Amino acid sequence: MASLIVEIQSRHGAQYHRIDTPSLRLGRALDNDIILADPSVSPYHCIVHRNDNGSYTLKSLADENGIRIGGRRIEDPVTVDHLPLVFDAGRTRIRILDPAHIVAPTRMISCHGGSVCMFGHWGWALLLFALLTLISAFDNYLSTPLTLTWESFWRDQAIIMMVALGLVVSLLIINRITSHRWDLPSSLSFVSLLLATALVLDLMIPYADYFFTSPLPGFIVGLAWSLILLPWAMAWFLVRLHHGNTAASIVFVVVLLLPAAYYQLKEIVSHYDLLNTFSKRSFYSDTLSPWDRRLQSTLSIDEFSAMSIPTVSPDTADR
Repeated sequence: MASLIVEIQSRHGAQYHRIDTPSLRLGRALDNDIILADPSVSPYHCIVHRNDNGSYTLKSLADENGIRIGGRRIEDPVTVDHLPLVFDAGRTRIRILDPAHIVAPTRMISCHGGSVCMFGHWGWALLLFALLTLISAFDNYLSTPLTLTWESFWRDQAIIMMVALGLVVSLLIINRITSHRWDLPSSLSFVSLLLATALVLDLMIPYADYFFTSPLPGFIVGLAWSLILLPWAMAWFLVRLHHGNTAASIVFVVVLLLPAAYYQLKEIVSHYDLLNTFSKRSFYSDTLSPWDRRLQSTLSIDEFSAMSIPTVSPDTADR
């Protein structure tokens, strides 16, 4: 068996050491081959030994916390015959890897050869944020039921932008915790694209509800967005794009999206009869598109009354 690689996982990222000696000892003592700064690790915790036939054996040297594989404490020596071998020394996660172990794809930090590099490039970040500003301003204009004034419009628009920037900062911090790096352009691009997509869906859903004469399509889209699309997008951003810690990324995704998912699941109770709402009439009070509030002219009372009076033909009047 060729020389193996020991991966030490910590909050500051992984460290890699090649086993190029007959034995490799790990622990907190300063005369170890690999020194682990973990108070739950013994001074001499474990040793990886290369046998005469080229195989490797993992042996625990610690009486306190020992080593655990799959959560079960191991007292006897373990033959390293299946890679990767994952074990815990105290609270430190360690993996023994084959040198040919597949690594994550390289993350592009700049656009080469004119290729599209949406995440990590300031040009795309600013362009997507400008697009988000335009879409949110349009949605803000349509969704206000009262008479708009420039003062109220800009106040509401400023709040929307502050919320968007707050989400960017939150994602930036999460990305720092899970992948140990700061990347503002990437976070700005991702949040802008995500919120712009949500606003476009918010503008299109009323048309689907109006077409099907039921709020069921909008409810299904909202449920799929909260429970499937949004978690997948955030997990992809943290794990696949930034190579963040998988477990920590999943925890943050669940914590952030749990309120929205709870709200959507709670709505199921009030929508249990959605399949019965399909009919030949439209639910104007629930699903009329907000576009009509702005695009249709306002009628006076006299005009509305004139339109409401049935037209009587002269022949019918003579009778």
